[in-house]
Amino acid sequence: GVETPGEEKEEVISTTRRKVDLLLDQCETVRFPFKKKLNLENLNLMATDVPVKDLCNTSLGNSLYKLSLAGNRLSYVPELLVKCMPLLKVLDMSQCDLHSLPDKWNLPQLKLLNLSHNRLTEFLDEGMLDGLRELQELNLYGNKVGEILVPSNPKMLSKLEILNLGYNDLSYLPDNLDQLKSLRVLKLMNNFLAKVPVRVCDMDLRTIDVSSNPVIQPPIETCERGISGMKRYYACLRLEEQSKQKALEEVQKKLSRQRNKKESAKHRKKRSFFSSGGSSQPLTPVVHAVDEERQLSKSMTSQNASRGDHVLPLSHGRRGVDELKGEEEMSKKSHPRAKLISSASAGPTLQRDGKSMSSDHLKKPRSISLEQQKPDRNNIFDSQKTTASSELSSSQYEFDSELESFHDRKTELLDEKDEATVNDTLKVIFVGMALAGKTSMIKRLIEGRDAIIPKRDERTVGVDIYEWDPKADVRKEIHDVDTKIEVQDDELASTCGDVNVKFSVWDFAGQHVYHATHELFFSPRALYVLVWDMGATNAATQKETNAGDNVRGAFKLGYDSSDEEDDDFVAEEAEKSADRALERDIDEKVQFWVDCIQSSAPGAAIMPVASFDDFFTKEGSQEEAKRRCEILKQRLLKHEKRRMKGLRNRLEEFEKQNRANDEAALRLRKLLCSYTRPKLIFGAKGEDSVVRVSGTKYTGFDRLTQKIVNIATGRDQAGWQYPIFRGHVGARIPRMRLEVREAVREMRDRFKVVEWGHFLSTLQKERGLYNAEDVSDALHFLTNIGELSYFGNVFTDRKQIRVQKDSNRRTSYFSGQNLKFHDEDEIGTEDEDNARLSAAAAALAETSTGRDDTSVTSGTSAGLTESGLSQFVFLNPRWLVAAVACILRHDLDREITDTRRRMLAATKGDRAVIDRGDSFVYDANLNCPVITAQDACMLWQAKKFTKKAAERAQLYSSQIPLTPFEFLQRLLIRFGVFVPMDLSIDKAYFGGKEYGLNSHADYPNPQELKLDMKASDSNGSPNFFFLPSLLGPGEPTEAWTYKNTDSWATTLCHSVLFPDGVPPGLMERVTSAVLSGVYAVAKTKGDGQVADGDIRAKEILCWRTAFFLKLGTLTRDNGEIKEGVTELFCLLADRESHLCVGSDYMGVGTRRLVLSAKGQVGDNGRKIWAGGYMLVMKAINRVMYEYGGLEYEKQGFCPECLSKKAVSQASSWDWSTLRSASKNGDETVRCHHGHRVNTGLVTGPSDTLPNRLDSLSNTRFNGLDPIVPVSELLRGVVLVGLWDGRSRKVVRVGSGFVADRKRGLIVTASHTLMNIWGDKRAPFGENYYGLRDGKVVIGIIRRKKGTDANGSSDGTMAVFRYFAKIVAKDESIESKGECHLDACVLRITTRMENDVEGDGEGCGDQPETLLLNNPDALKREKLHQLKVAETCELDEQVRILGYNQGGEGLLDRGENLNRYVDFARGYVCKKFGTGEEVPSSEQRHKFKPRAEIVVICPTIGGHSGGPCVNQQGEVIGILSRADPAEKQRCYLVPAYEWKSLVKKAKNTF
Repeated sequence: GVETPGEEKEEVISTTRRKVDLLLDQCETVRFPFKKKLNLENLNLMATDVPVKDLCNTSLGNSLYKLSLAGNRLSYVPELLVKCMPLLKVLDMSQCDLHSLPDKWNLPQLKLLNLSHNRLTEFLDEGMLDGLRELQELNLYGNKVGEILVPSNPKMLSKLEILNLGYNDLSYLPDNLDQLKSLRVLKLMNNFLAKVPVRVCDMDLRTIDVSSNPVIQPPIETCERGISGMKRYYACLRLEEQSKQKALEEVQKKLSRQRNKKESAKHRKKRSFFSSGGSSQPLTPVVHAVDEERQLSKSMTSQNASRGDHVLPLSHGRRGVDELKGEEEMSKKSHPRAKLISSASAGPTLQRDGKSMSSDHLKKPRSISLEQQKPDRNNIFDSQKTTASSELSSSQYEFDSELESFHDRKTELLDEKDEATVNDTLKVIFVGMALAGKTSMIKRLIEGRDAIIPKRDERTVGVDIYEWDPKADVRKEIHDVDTKIEVQDDELASTCGDVNVKFSVWDFAGQHVYHATHELFFSPRALYVLVWDMGATNAATQKETNAGDNVRGAFKLGYDSSDEEDDDFVAEEAEKSADRALERDIDEKVQFWVDCIQSSAPGAAIMPVASFDDFFTKEGSQEEAKRRCEILKQRLLKHEKRRMKGLRNRLEEFEKQNRANDEAALRLRKLLCSYTRPKLIFGAKGEDSVVRVSGTKYTGFDRLTQKIVNIATGRDQAGWQYPIFRGHVGARIPRMRLEVREAVREMRDRFKVVEWGHFLSTLQKERGLYNAEDVSDALHFLTNIGELSYFGNVFTDRKQIRVQKDSNRRTSYFSGQNLKFHDEDEIGTEDEDNARLSAAAAALAETSTGRDDTSVTSGTSAGLTESGLSQFVFLNPRWLVAAVACILRHDLDREITDTRRRMLAATKGDRAVIDRGDSFVYDANLNCPVITAQDACMLWQAKKFTKKAAERAQLYSSQIPLTPFEFLQRLLIRFGVFVPMDLSIDKAYFGGKEYGLNSHADYPNPQELKLDMKASDSNGSPNFFFLPSLLGPGEPTEAWTYKNTDSWATTLCHSVLFPDGVPPGLMERVTSAVLSGVYAVAKTKGDGQVADGDIRAKEILCWRTAFFLKLGTLTRDNGEIKEGVTELFCLLADRESHLCVGSDYMGVGTRRLVLSAKGQVGDNGRKIWAGGYMLVMKAINRVMYEYGGLEYEKQGFCPECLSKKAVSQASSWDWSTLRSASKNGDETVRCHHGHRVNTGLVTGPSDTLPNRLDSLSNTRFNGLDPIVPVSELLRGVVLVGLWDGRSRKVVRVGSGFVADRKRGLIVTASHTLMNIWGDKRAPFGENYYGLRDGKVVIGIIRRKKGTDANGSSDGTMAVFRYFAKIVAKDESIESKGECHLDACVLRITTRMENDVEGDGEGCGDQPETLLLNNPDALKREKLHQLKVAETCELDEQVRILGYNQGGEGLLDRGENLNRYVDFARGYVCKKFGTGEEVPSSEQRHKFKPRAEIVVICPTIGGHSGGPCVNQQGEVIGILSRADPAEKQRCYLVPAYEWKSLVKKAKNTF
């Protein structure tokens, strides 16, 4: 009975074949050719299992549109497969373990070929490409391709638009790649490319990605700015070369004209001289000199013509320089350097080689010899010859002087051409905890022993900046340090000369409050010196030297013996405890900063340095210092190794599941790249692991200097394959960037901050730099090297500009990523919510004439002046730091109060200047994390250095409608330091204090309160700012619960799991992004108009690790404005938190960012998603994207688990799994606990998902007749109306059914006959809505002749026949003033003499026959009773019967009373029961059901109270209401809930 391995294998093959056959059959049945998509993914197929015979020369193969074989282990591709599908457009063979491809292909219509994640080593050759003439996208991502082969036939790949060769082995790009004229997107990340050729950059590309490559030209920061930035880089170099050539040509032209003029003058003098008897011998030396210059000019002109307009390779440029220099040397031999100096006494004097000669020595000049001429035989002309000789000599001297000037200018130009400009500056950032000794270390490093060490209370505020040039340092201890940069490009090294490295040193404050400012100044191309005090200030890390057993007596651990080998247990434990404390110290003070740097600047170079070395000066202490540094090294490396292992394991899991193309897998692959991992720098073998210094003793700084310089110059690669700053330090840059730097340094004495227009106009006037985009590139370069701070950005991708414009300029100062380049794929298209957010953000970010950076498409001043964060340039970054430090301070309240008091004194008691108490009602002991825009400007105005610089910048501005202080506010909003707030909401709670309108209700003197609670001023600028970094300690306790007490509501929950912890300031950035988004959306409309979907903030509560939002969404329903409320909660929690979902499945040290929301469940929670949940989720996603080096996993949680199980046990799905389910059209997903949930509920509603009811009508009920037909049930369904005796008409209508025919009992919905919703227009719970003459009228379907015994009838129209009264209802209505049961029981009392039709207006005119307490009379009525079932099953098919009043045909709703019964089909989707009752004080005069059944069924108004029956015709409940958001979602009152009322009615009578 046991199967053999062979049989098991055959069974697997057979099962696979059946699956393939089934998929083939399904594809064959598709009618439309463009929809014939054969998906054979992840079936574990071999190449021999591919159904080639079913695809070759068959109707399916000839009409197939898409074929996917992804995730199978093919190893090779069957040759026939790529030759037999003439209409195939898409072929996906990713993750198929392919080693080779067929030599010949014939897929003439193929447009997309995906060969990613295979083992291919060669690019497609011409034999393959010849059969792929229509190919538009080729994906070879994740292979081993080493070379791109461009086909010689221009028709091949002529339509290729997208080429993805990321993660391959490319070492160069061929120049003839520009033959691919249609190529628009080129992805080359993570290869081995050193250069991007100019011909490639000149292509008409929209996007090029060369990230994670050892690129040296263009520089890596230029490559990150996109294809347009790279084009501008080469254009600058080309212009630079052309300008030099033109300058040389101009010099030569001027010289030639001067030669001709001088030559003509000399010939005229010569003729005049010889006509008087002088010699006729020509001046051959002069003519020879002129000929030499003409030959030189001709030679240079021919070289210039050969170069054309392109930038020469360095080798060619060098050759041209050598040729010119050779000719120059020959010219110099003929024409020595000479300068003419006039002397009043001695006459003309020639200065040659530094020696003076009188005119007497001019008888033998080198350029012309007058002694070689024979003397004239006629002595009569001696005086004339002397005069002529003197004049001729003077002219010759002038000629030599001009010739010398030419040589000097030419030599200057040639030298300028000979030396290419390279970057020689590196930004060095010192980070570490407060009081770690950073400032002392920097001052000692730069100034040496004479440095003034700051005192303990002189802590760094924000950031301090220093300049350091080690080459110019004359100190003896660093005199031998080699500062020459080792240029990586050999050709560049031969032309740039010796370049010495310089540094811009930044000292960052370590206090927590300044962490929010780090993003303003962090750069991926900086060296981070991480200072650690070796635990010297942590007493717990110190070992107890006299540790021993303090216990005496019989239970001591030691011995009385003096044996030295006795174990000292207590000492060992003390040593272990100290080491554990040291490890914690490393985690808190060092690993903390590594994580912070890595999350903001992935791949940054981090060099730990130990301070307080003088603390370990005792005997043996140096070994302890070395040991601590070694522990530091091993712990950091161990932590990084563990992270790498975790990343690899998670990536392997994705690859095993054939999900290598998932978003999470691609992110993991990027994080594993060596260019994105932190470069931890330690000592080499034979050296101490960490450099140790002492600021007090001035020790270790020689080694620290050597280490920093060697890292910067490239001599010390710290164990990496390339120099750490390859492509940055020593990279060639356009000369104009250095000109901009010189201009910046000249302007810095006058301006700390300068307006962009004035800055650009200065460059135009003084340096001739007119291109605004080139200047912007230069400013970004200077920002990277620490010269200044500039936050503008020019989007260089034309495709991106178009996309950005189409989305109403969605990039804003708070939305994600203004300082980083986005690829086309990452912009994409976004839904309506995000478009509204983007439009709102743009409106908030712009001034009256402003626009964001994406609008810059030309090199004009106006374009960049109007860009979002480009209006000002901070020439001195310290000014920006000081301005931020004015706000981010722990004593902000006191500072504002003191400043106002000083201003009050200065204004001599003017009460227009109020104190802090008039701005906010607050506790004086509690730091206020909210500031007004007025107070922020006041603090800046109060400081002379900020005020003076701002006034000067404003004075020299080009009349832009934005002041420097307003720009500062906008900048701080963009980086999350400021969060614009609207305090006119119901409740605002920040850091333990409540703001908002309600918080001032009990203010003792409301008439004196002058606080303007409006969100913004007349210009649209915010009035209030929230400062997340100033939030004090405090955590939410009872702010949230995941449970629900309403059947119409649900709780959604998604999370971001951080396997390796979170970076500092994460929650602050999340809070800032979310609240800024909410503010922008809520303030999109300023005209007071209301539109569908408008969001309003009602409550905002913030803590340091959590926030709570209550948002209202306004909608219009029949002209009436309604507001739906969505509650959202976000928390950063660890596994110990009681609010942490899924904590049972979390590992040690992991953290989870939880986002949850409550609202209406109808229509897949559309009102929750549209009511702010999507908005908040996208804001969080933007923050996660900004953390380029952070590992995280996005998850969605099961709503049923949150409702029914413990929060810690809630089941989750990976987000990529949910996206795949949504993409594939899966209606539901099942969690690990077996709950089935609608996919759209956890992924967001999508109109592309199939309608469940449509599928039901097509599959569930077609051909499946119910066991009990509807016709047998109709007579048991009655029409229930509320008769008003005063108006004598039926005023309300519903449905019901006969529950007891003997007693005449009818069950219906309570809300048809009484007010249970809490409507104030009618008394709560009073029968008949309080009508004095109200009673119930019942309509019933007549029995026709010929009906069977079961009462079946073909009639569907009811007539009014009976009057009834309410005999049982929910007791809590009268006893507690609340309702838990929307059901009541009626009893028939009388019968009208004649049936009444129409709208029932004649019911009050009929004589009545008493039926109450008359069993015989009731029996003769032959009422039809329906059976009742107290249970139902999920997914059970049901039918709801009743009399809908929604209008039919030409009748509108409410025009006529409908008396025709109908029914609707559906299914049970949920059973809800709380089993609890909320305290009556919270629910008085409200409806709060204890239990309900949720069904999906299209009901209409009037069905209320109608029975819902199963297949057996049994009533499982009555209809209570439909979901307002999703009309097909209905709520039933279960039969087991109202059955007790029926029993009570039976017993009463």
